[in-house]
Amino acid sequence: MENRMGKKKINRVQKNGKTNLSLSLLFIAITFLLILSIPLSIQATQSDDNTNISQLEQYLGNSTYSDFQKRMVLNTAQEAINDGISAEDTLSIIKNSIDNEVAPYNIKKFIDTAISAKNDGIAEKPILNKIKEGLAKKVDERLIINAINQKSENMRIARDLLSENHIQNGESEEMIDVLAESLANGVSENVLSQILKISSEQDKSWQEVEEVTQELANLGLRAIELGIGNDKIETIFIQALDADNSLENICFNIQDLMLSAIAAQVSSSTVSKDAGIDGGSGSSAPALSSTSSGSTLPGSSPSAPSGETGSSPISSSGGSNKTDSESGSSPLN
Repeated sequence: MENRMGKKKINRVQKNGKTNLSLSLLFIAITFLLILSIPLSIQATQSDDNTNISQLEQYLGNSTYSDFQKRMVLNTAQEAINDGISAEDTLSIIKNSIDNEVAPYNIKKFIDTAISAKNDGIAEKPILNKIKEGLAKKVDERLIINAINQKSENMRIARDLLSENHIQNGESEEMIDVLAESLANGVSENVLSQILKISSEQDKSWQEVEEVTQELANLGLRAIELGIGNDKIETIFIQALDADNSLENICFNIQDLMLSAIAAQVSSSTVSKDAGIDGGSGSSAPALSSTSSGSTLPGSSPSAPSGETGSSPISSSGGSNKTDSESGSSPLN
């Protein structure tokens, strides 16, 4: 009986030993495979990068750039890829830039802006998308540079504002991009800061904040179309925030204040016109600018002032032309 028990214990120990040995061997095998796969993965990535760079060299070879310019663009692309920027996006931008006959120094500015954003902790994807959008629309390269510089700056401001206020249920990159767009569409940093502060204090979710900031941007653009100046728009927004800190009522109050501002401009314009008639003046231009529909007050000549409709037509004065880049407007909104 004792011999049987002893044999069973020995068999059990042997089985356990074999099991442990098998597990150990399996663990060693998996570890070995992982160690082998890491350099293979690195080699595959390096091989892809080398292929991309080789393709770019061939593409640059067919361009009219000087040897120095070709090397400059190639080195910039290599730096971007090494810093973790998508090789596909980088090569796409450079190829489309060459097709659009963009100056090589401006291609470098395109890529350098994306590199700078990434190194500063800001997502570079929105900037890359803005570049690709501009190239697809064949926008002047100087305007693309202005647009991405402004985009980059707005994203930095948005990031800093978010760091000062905790907003629930939001992804950092998405929030920064949305807030940057609001800044680009006329919502001032001061107003946006107050909105985020109120939202944080009231534990508002990101969805609520996003809706309000987008509505503020829409109201701001509408105010511009109605001929309200930027300084007045800022005052209207601040008045609405001071009057009520409820997010639900802020936009409603802004709408009321905008209507009051328009009524005041109409009244002022009418008084000025009457005064001009009484004084024997042949004509008097109203203070209120054209609306987005192009209508004007009676007695005024039709006009479409630059900046009120979101576009900046080329105008002439004294024989010189003024481009979009000089007027500050951008077709990349």
